[in-house]
Amino acid sequence: MSAKKQLAGNLPEVEWFRERTESFRGTWKRAEWHENGDRKLASLRQSIRRYASSINKLPENFLPSVLDQHLAVLSQGYEYQVLEIIEVAGGDRFVCRNTDGEAFVVYSHSIEINREEGSVSFLTALIRLDAAPDLPGTEDSPGTSDLPGTVDSPVPAITYGPILGWKSLVLADFSVLARECARDLARQKGVSAVVRRDPVPFWALWTLSETPGVVHGNEEVCTCWKEGFFSADPAPYLGGTSWKRDSIGKRVRYRKTGAKPFFEQQVIYDEKTMRGIIIARRASYLVKLASLVENVFAPDSEGEGSASIMLEIALTDIFRTKPAYQTWTAPFEREDERKQKELNARSPGRQENLAVLNTAMKDLLPYINAGSVPDWAALAKKHALSPETLDTLKALYDSMAAKLR
Repeated sequence: MSAKKQLAGNLPEVEWFRERTESFRGTWKRAEWHENGDRKLASLRQSIRRYASSINKLPENFLPSVLDQHLAVLSQGYEYQVLEIIEVAGGDRFVCRNTDGEAFVVYSHSIEINREEGSVSFLTALIRLDAAPDLPGTEDSPGTSDLPGTVDSPVPAITYGPILGWKSLVLADFSVLARECARDLARQKGVSAVVRRDPVPFWALWTLSETPGVVHGNEEVCTCWKEGFFSADPAPYLGGTSWKRDSIGKRVRYRKTGAKPFFEQQVIYDEKTMRGIIIARRASYLVKLASLVENVFAPDSEGEGSASIMLEIALTDIFRTKPAYQTWTAPFEREDERKQKELNARSPGRQENLAVLNTAMKDLLPYINAGSVPDWAALAKKHALSPETLDTLKALYDSMAAKLR
């Protein structure tokens, strides 16, 4: 028997899930958690104001539905969980894993809809169920609701309220975001507790739900880094003439932009403390860069990080913070911008064209990643592109699309 069939045989039947779901209908219909609901939601008011610019972009019925879900979580002991699908078991059953590695078998048609639409992660309110009485080994057990689930023995569960899906954020991203919200709580009790305390930033995050990730071949384009200490100037180990050296005070940056988009590499270190960082835009590039400087660079045991393009957008645009590596790169980026402004001031027409081009390029990225062709006429009209600028944009599209195949 295949592992998949064996797993399916150890899961509760669809009819059992239907019966358990039906047993909750009365509770859901009464919705007694709405009594004194305004008082219970008072703690979220400041957060809702803070994230209003994002919340206001969401559908009109979004906020009432997630507030109802939140009241149910507070009243009924339901759990916020961020999930990814491990196995599609059929009949709207999904074996899922949460951010702590706990496994659930979740019965939910909404997850099926989200999965078909391309979502890879989900946030919802989960209701743990007692084990089905006809499952092997559970006859004498009071249920699995108090036991952590494993892939071989996942906790049966159903959902209540909206299921928010994302096409490019993964479980590790939510762990990073939870630490940004409440580092100590995330470390002690996990992502679920952070969302329960204040779900509003994660609701605001849903404005990014439809944005796909950027992939080159089978590898995601992201920012990867390692912090540590240098024993000497790494320049002799980098090789070639494609690395450009800059310095600000005691900090030195070696930067290699590369011929391909998104693939710059950087080495930055402090000449006084010899502490530094190596940065690349692909995990495989970071491995190669680390091997180049391994004779003079000792990475910290916990100094490695990674942020997808979507996670960086979430951190900066929604959570209003920045990835850790930017404490090293920000001073150099500001200097780069200053030099660019000086160049643009000498060529104002060039600056205007670049601004239009950059704005239009943002609209192109989903098409490049999906391998589809945009409506060039509509794009030109939207951004008031001149024929020359449109030709430049088409050339950039062709170049990037070819390199990302």
